Amino acid sequence: MRILPCVGALFLMLFCAGARPATATYLPDDRGEHGSADATVDSPDAQTTATSQSTAPTGTVAADPTVLRAAAFDFAPYAQRDATGQWTGESVELLMATARDLGCTVSIIPMSSSEMLLAIEREEIEAIALPLSPNPLVIGVVALTPSFDTATLRIAISDNYLTDDLLVFLTTLTAPRQLRVYAIMTVLVVVFAVLIWLLERSKNQHFRGKRHEGFGSGLWWSITTLSTVGYGDKVPISSIGRLLASTWMIFSLLLVSIFTATVTSSITVHDTSIRVEGIHDLSRARVGIAEYGLAVGYACQHSLTHISYPTLAEALDELAAGHLDAVIADEQELAQQLRMRKEKRIIVLEQPINRMPICLGLRKTLSRDFIRRFDEALAARLKAVPQSKDPASQTLPSTKAPDRKTTPPSETQS
Repeated sequence: MRILPCVGALFLMLFCAGARPATATYLPDDRGEHGSADATVDSPDAQTTATSQSTAPTGTVAADPTVLRAAAFDFAPYAQRDATGQWTGESVELLMATARDLGCTVSIIPMSSSEMLLAIEREEIEAIALPLSPNPLVIGVVALTPSFDTATLRIAISDNYLTDDLLVFLTTLTAPRQLRVYAIMTVLVVVFAVLIWLLERSKNQHFRGKRHEGFGSGLWWSITTLSTVGYGDKVPISSIGRLLASTWMIFSLLLVSIFTATVTSSITVHDTSIRVEGIHDLSRARVGIAEYGLAVGYACQHSLTHISYPTLAEALDELAAGHLDAVIADEQELAQQLRMRKEKRIIVLEQPINRMPICLGLRKTLSRDFIRRFDEALAARLKAVPQSKDPASQTLPSTKAPDRKTTPPSETQS
C-alpha cells in the first residue's frame, strides 16, 4: 500500500516535467545547418534584436527636405518670371518665406499645369507654388495648406454673334447633304427643260428657234416652275406637254419642301450656340475650362457638363472660333490671357459666379510632422503680415435690381 503513493508522486513529477516548455540551446555550427529561423534564442541581445525586428515599421519615414522643389508657370499675379529668370508673385513669395521660416530653400521648376500632378505623384517635386482649389483631381495627390487668398470665378463669352450667325448660315448651305439636294434639283431641271423643248418645239412658238434658243426657253420654263413663280410667259399647249408640266409641278413642290427641310435641320444642327448671360445659362451651354484650373472645383461641385482643355488659352481659342458658348476661369487669369491676346471678340461678364479659397500644395508623401509645421508657419505668417487687400471684401459690379428696396443704415445697425 505504501508503494502506491510513491508511484503516484513519480507520475506527477513526470507529468510536470513534460508540461514544461522546452528551451532550445544555441549550438554554433560552421555550416549553419541547425540555425533554424524557428528556434528561440535565450541570449538577451538576440531577444532584443528579435523584438526590434518584429516592431519595426514596414516603410521608411522620409527625412524632412532641406530644399523644396516647387513647380510653377507664369500665372500673374501669383507666379511670374522676370527677364533674369527670377520668380516672383504672391504664391511664390509666400512659399519661399514659409520655407525660410522652416530653414528650407525653394527651387522653382517650370512646368505646365498638366505636368505638375504627374511630377508630384512621381515624387519629382515637393510643392506646387501656384494657387490650388479643392477639387478631386488635386486632393487625391496633394496636401493642401491653409487658404491664403480667395479666387473669383467669372464667365467669358464671345461677342461676335453676327459673324457666328453668318458662318453658321454659310456652313449650312455648303453642307454635304445640301450639295446632294442641289445636284438632284439641277439634274431634274435640265431633264424637264430638254423634255418640254422636244415636245413643244414643233407646235409652240415659245420654244421655237435655234437649238440653243429653244433649250434656253425650256430651261427658263423649268426654273420658274420649280420656284413656283410661274410667270406664264412660256406655257405648253400640247396635251403631252401639259401632262409633263403637271408632273414637273408636283415634283417641284416636293423638291422645294425637301430643300426647306434640309436647310432648317442643318441650321438647327450647326447653330447649337446659346447666348450666355449668367449662371442660369451654363447648364445648357457648351462650357470650357482649363483642365487643372481653379474652375475644376466649381464644375465638379455643381455637376456642370463641360469640356476640359490643357490650358486656358486653348479654351479661349475654341470660344473665339465659336465652338464654345462660355469659358469659366479665375478673373485674374482671364484678364492676363485677354491682355496677351489683345482679344476684342471675347468679353467677361461682370457678375462673378463663385468665390473659393485657394491654397498652396505639398506632396502627400512628406512626413506628417513637416506638413504640420509648414501649415503652422504659413498660418502664423498670414496672421503676422497684414493683407494689402481682402479679396472677400472687394466690391464687384452690383447685379441687384434697381427697384429693390435698400435697408436704411439705422435698421442695419439695430
